[in-house]
Amino acid sequence: MELYTPQAIHKIKSSKQRNIIVDGHKSSHLQAMAFAINYHKLDVKEFGSELLVSGTDPVIRLNDYLIK
Repeated sequence: MELYTPQAIHKIKSSKQRNIIVDGHKSSHLQAMAFAINYHKLDVKEFGSELLVSGTDPVIRLNDYLIK
């Protein structure tokens, strides 16, 4: 299911699944939520005892506007 960032973070946070797979790598709930911040849209799927998270629409950062 494709979700926007706040919805995806809520889904990850409220998930009872022990195994979270983020782009093919096993991670914790906190790592998955940190990963979600880098995307506007994410694909979040539940398969059995696993929650699969992958980013679909990345956030574009412009270094010219970052505070140095």
